[in-house]
Amino acid sequence: MNIRRALLTDAANIAHVHVKSWQQSYKGLVDSEYLSQMSVEERTAKWEQWLRQGDSHIVLVLEDEERNLCGFISGGAIRSHHPYAGEVYAFYLLKHVQQKGYGTKMLRTFAAELAANEKNSMIVWVLKDNPSKQAYLSLGGKKIDEEQIMIGNQKLIEECFGWDDLATICT
Repeated sequence: MNIRRALLTDAANIAHVHVKSWQQSYKGLVDSEYLSQMSVEERTAKWEQWLRQGDSHIVLVLEDEERNLCGFISGGAIRSHHPYAGEVYAFYLLKHVQQKGYGTKMLRTFAAELAANEKNSMIVWVLKDNPSKQAYLSLGGKKIDEEQIMIGNQKLIEECFGWDDLATICT
């Protein structure tokens, strides 16, 4: 498995992982109709736009030995009022690579990239009922907030986890 910076040519593959991972990981959490209507084509256009932002938007991908994408993490400057410098915008792995340590390696690599850009603290938002949030807690993330969001026609709660010092993740 290899973690590398995403290229513009990865947009369609990132979109595929984005949609498939939502459909795999959020089954039972997010309305099934919403999940079934997610579009790889629509996501590809968004990922092309995001990948054109250059270094201000960090996107790392996880690829297997055959160079198939199986995960990604993206983020950059914080987008909210919280007193942190950076934020994970999206972080998804396909089911077959979850709980094998790759997510931890990706989060550590991402945190190191943020720190290299003088962003030494960060947050991530995660659905309250998503069992993957335990990974953030195990890496020292502290719950700092929660809010209600809408996904499709469904009201859900997101929790925000923060790290005051990314050196705690990078080591």
